[in-house]
Amino acid sequence: MSAGRYSALAAASIAILVITLTAAPLGAQTTIGLRAGIGSATLSGDGSAAPTGTTFEDSRSGVVLGIDAGIPLSGPLGVRIGMGLAQKGGAAGLPASITTGRLNTQSIAQMDYLQFSALLRASSDAEGGNLNFGILVGPYVGLNLSCNVALSTAQGRDTGPPVPPGIPNRVSAGQVGRTSVAQDTKLECGEDGTSEVTSSDFGLAFGGGFEVKLSDSMSLGFELIYAMGLSEIDDDGQKNRQVLFQSGLMFAIG
Repeated sequence: MSAGRYSALAAASIAILVITLTAAPLGAQTTIGLRAGIGSATLSGDGSAAPTGTTFEDSRSGVVLGIDAGIPLSGPLGVRIGMGLAQKGGAAGLPASITTGRLNTQSIAQMDYLQFSALLRASSDAEGGNLNFGILVGPYVGLNLSCNVALSTAQGRDTGPPVPPGIPNRVSAGQVGRTSVAQDTKLECGEDGTSEVTSSDFGLAFGGGFEVKLSDSMSLGFELIYAMGLSEIDDDGQKNRQVLFQSGLMFAIG
């Protein structure tokens, strides 16, 4: 999709968020949350093959940023409508060869999503209302902003003594008789055998956390959330998985 289309989607999302806040009950304790954190993402599926012939079983770290509106429903129940940036994907690596020709390659699938969510939150107060615990569950939809596979390769020629089996060969500039060549390449998804990805991702998010009341109008929150992709994002049947830890400030506006 073009940059103009992304801008239109972002503008429409902000408009939806503003309309939601405007439509919230005036007497309710509606909140605006600003959150940031870090996620550990992987790709699941039997066909998750990298160009090196490995699978993206290792995790890729990425940031998560978002804004949301928390609207009370009834009693301890509320809904949280949010949007933000989520970096997903996965990593794959080959162990160092124990033969004389050394080739170490790491592949990282890097995917950025503009993500929307509608999470139901059930909460309970403690410590006289200064501490609030909650569990979250609900669907999310992600729009793919970018996708590429980063390849990092280090190849060395060993003229020294052989490396015993089971001991990795780590080529360094200070080793006598060994030379190395490093190369970094970034491929767009769909190039040189990499899989093309769909423009969207759908899944279910669930987790929990707590909020600490700092004042009558502001709270500090911490959450651990697992986002499980339900839709296949490419022809290989891969699905996104992400565990994320985030914190943020919530401001009461109602």
